[in-house]
Amino acid sequence: MREGTWIRPFVLVVMLAAFAPARAETRPAAAAWLATMRPSAELQAFLDRTIDAAMARDHRLRAAKVRIALIDLAHGEPPRLAQHHGEAPIYPASVVKFVYLMAAYRWQEEGRLRIEGELDAQLTKMIRVSSNQATREVFARLTETEPGPELSPEAYRNFRERRHAVKRWLVSLGIEDLHCVNPTYDGNGDLFGRDAQFIRDANVPGGLGGSAPNRQAMTAVGTAKLLALLATDRALTPEDSAIVRRRMRRDPTEQRHLAARIAGGAARIPGLEAYAKSGTWGPIYADAGIVRNLASGRQMVIVVFTEATPAYHGEFIADLTERSAAHLLEWRYP
Repeated sequence: MREGTWIRPFVLVVMLAAFAPARAETRPAAAAWLATMRPSAELQAFLDRTIDAAMARDHRLRAAKVRIALIDLAHGEPPRLAQHHGEAPIYPASVVKFVYLMAAYRWQEEGRLRIEGELDAQLTKMIRVSSNQATREVFARLTETEPGPELSPEAYRNFRERRHAVKRWLVSLGIEDLHCVNPTYDGNGDLFGRDAQFIRDANVPGGLGGSAPNRQAMTAVGTAKLLALLATDRALTPEDSAIVRRRMRRDPTEQRHLAARIAGGAARIPGLEAYAKSGTWGPIYADAGIVRNLASGRQMVIVVFTEATPAYHGEFIADLTERSAAHLLEWRYP
């Protein structure tokens, strides 16, 4: 073949490659984008006023430890952040399950598993009805671990390393304050053997300490940042982000117990949709989600963890969602 006959096609390929869209380059990397997020004095003042007014009305809320993060994705770049004790870790209850849903789709993108059949059904149970048993099945697939008796020191080291699979992915996204290293349990004897061995391990950094030092721990800010990546298609492909959001869509007319959560607050304003995961366990009453104005596409992220004894089950999460959406998503009361 003469030299000129292959140089021309080669040059054409190079030119096409140079001008072809490259998603990894045109969309900022997740960690780099999160690094642009800035505290907003205006948004912080709004949040502080709203919390103060709610606590003045609600003595049960005043007795609770409250952790909040609010991210404005509706007014261009960089995203704006306000928070209330949002960097203090807390046990997240079932809120952690949306993290494992996202991780499953990331693993599929990497060719590490396929979401079909039984795994697809388990994901639905994990999110829709918040099944702890389904969560244990999903988490076992993500981490390639399984329950069983306590392990020898060498086998335990390998087990402990595998249990950090999801947390390592979160760190690669630029989020270091989500200690998501366990499934969720029903408390009926399902926490035993190597799972109990791992939760008792005080040498694993990131947990909450106490009698079970290696329990889950999440901050409101870290949780909100992950949801912001989901809202803007930066943690997963746009196609998978849309699927995950659909699986997280919440409608309080279908699930009445969500009336006092994010979905309930969003439903008070016409044209809004919520994608969220709530959590309730012992003293914890929590919710975390994305709220979108379907007409304008404007979005916000809101995360609320409350901790109290007895547990707080009031309207604060729904009220804060409603007021935040009215403030950020350009809806005005008639």
